[in-house]
Amino acid sequence: MLAANRRKDLLKAAQEIFSQKGLVDSNISDIARKANIADSIIYHYFINKEDLLFYALADKLDEVEKELKLHLEGIRDPVSKLGKMIWYHLYINDLSPQETRVLKDLLFECRSNQNFYSHEGYQALRRYTKIMSDILQQGINEKVFRSDINIVLVRNMIFGLLDEESLSRFSSQEIDSTLPDFNDIMDLVLAILSCEEAVIKETANDNNKEARILKAAVQVFSEKGYNAATMAEIASAANVAEGTIYIYYQSKSDLLFSIPKRRFKWLRDSRDEVFHIDCPIKKLRRFIRLLFTTFMGNRDFLRVFLLDIKLNKKFYISPVYKDYIDYVSILEKILEEGKARGLFKSNINNRLFRNLFLGAFTHLAMRWVILDKAKPIDMMQSIEDLVSLLSWAVVVDKAALQEIEESVG
Repeated sequence: MLAANRRKDLLKAAQEIFSQKGLVDSNISDIARKANIADSIIYHYFINKEDLLFYALADKLDEVEKELKLHLEGIRDPVSKLGKMIWYHLYINDLSPQETRVLKDLLFECRSNQNFYSHEGYQALRRYTKIMSDILQQGINEKVFRSDINIVLVRNMIFGLLDEESLSRFSSQEIDSTLPDFNDIMDLVLAILSCEEAVIKETANDNNKEARILKAAVQVFSEKGYNAATMAEIASAANVAEGTIYIYYQSKSDLLFSIPKRRFKWLRDSRDEVFHIDCPIKKLRRFIRLLFTTFMGNRDFLRVFLLDIKLNKKFYISPVYKDYIDYVSILEKILEEGKARGLFKSNINNRLFRNLFLGAFTHLAMRWVILDKAKPIDMMQSIEDLVSLLSWAVVVDKAALQEIEESVG
């Protein structure tokens, strides 16, 4: 019993320290001091600091899973179950912001670490996400949800949306609470599920030093990870002196967040040409595909963006985040145009739909980057499925959408 209590105390201390400092900046001594034990005791329970991080998340997820199951007890129909699970995510954001922030911080640290996906701690995350998969399957079996949905895709869309809601609450502080969004979220999710009628080429010249530095940074960050990469290695890959990098960038962090700027600028500058389409439904579908092809055109860039930028809390307070949101704001303009013309539902919450889309993109792309099992044809099919589901969520006339899909709109 004593050993079990000591391990639990260690995990609690680790959760707090890792949440505050991250894996790289945390040290065993801090955790041991927090748990009121000697440093050496930690190694009786955990292999190393990374092993402790993964188990710390698993412990937190196990607690959340137990509480969620209590909330789900006695609920039989899949719509109510799904609603309760979504409500629970929003509820803990607002009722226990500090505890939820710790959980989200641990998720950030673990999901951006490739070793996590082969660690025992990952199974806790799989068990938790399986609860939603089972609810979706129940809805299909009972003919409450569409029978043709891809459960993994829809699950990732919903969890992605909930992730973006948490980021809006805790990181970018775009909103003060998430529970008020519950009804709008359910409207979006049920619109997808309900049974109704049936690469950007690199534009920079390789002779340009700044362009070479950016290209080298993408390569080195992708291969070694942001924390392990050094400016000397980037300089060597770019064939420039290390001091040259500091002519363009103040620090390694500044260099990291400068990587997506060129792509965001290209998208912003070319949007009038790209979206020279009259039909808002087709504009929406083109926009969704464009985001995927833009980011997936360079696998190294996608890896760096997902692991080192998108899952980096500093990104959400950096200047480049404004560029990111400025690009994504195109989506809201498309939605407003569709509403004005009576093609899209007037009650769609633009910000929530944006978060649904970005969350789905992040989860899908993360699986492709980390697990590295998807074939290109399967990836393209998942993108098309996502395009269809997101379109289905907003359009008023399902028949018109079907015509567009049949004509490969």
